[in-house]
Amino acid sequence: MAAPTSVTIKSLTGTFVMDKTLSDSSIPVLKMQKIPWIVQQAVYYSTITVKLKQFTDDAGVVHIDQEQLSTGTVQHEPRLVTGEFAERDVQFWGKVKGKTSFKKLSELQDEFLKEGWAAEHTGEGEDAVIIESYTESLADTWTATQIWGFAEVQGERRHVRRILAEKEGKVERIRLVYNYQGENN
Repeated sequence: MAAPTSVTIKSLTGTFVMDKTLSDSSIPVLKMQKIPWIVQQAVYYSTITVKLKQFTDDAGVVHIDQEQLSTGTVQHEPRLVTGEFAERDVQFWGKVKGKTSFKKLSELQDEFLKEGWAAEHTGEGEDAVIIESYTESLADTWTATQIWGFAEVQGERRHVRRILAEKEGKVERIRLVYNYQGENN
């Protein structure tokens, strides 16, 4: 289902389900990150649901709380949109450090990460931004840059994440497409 225009990168609250028919396979990235084969299979065969809640606290800091549900697992990822690194221990990935920030597309280096976005992200205005989530493993040598935004896919406005994963000179690029399921319950 198309995401309504009321759901934007600055009001990213809602439930989204990955559309595997429109998304690239995440298996090459998971292999690079040494995720166990059985977990890769679970990701491949299960429905991935992401519940997002975005809010600004009293200090003016933007939070994005993500709850990712798939068969048998729930993963909670709180993010502060400050551009500052924070460390955490993530199931299957181990210790990582990451940062999340609002960015202009013109600030990105990789062309794959810049392409295919809706007009709301390509303008010059203050709200013409995407979310960049950068993560690096503290136990391994991989890094992953995710760009979150909206794009027209098969004639509908959908939440999209473009991911660039790198490890020891090897690069994987994937696009994940999500269908909007409504407000969080």
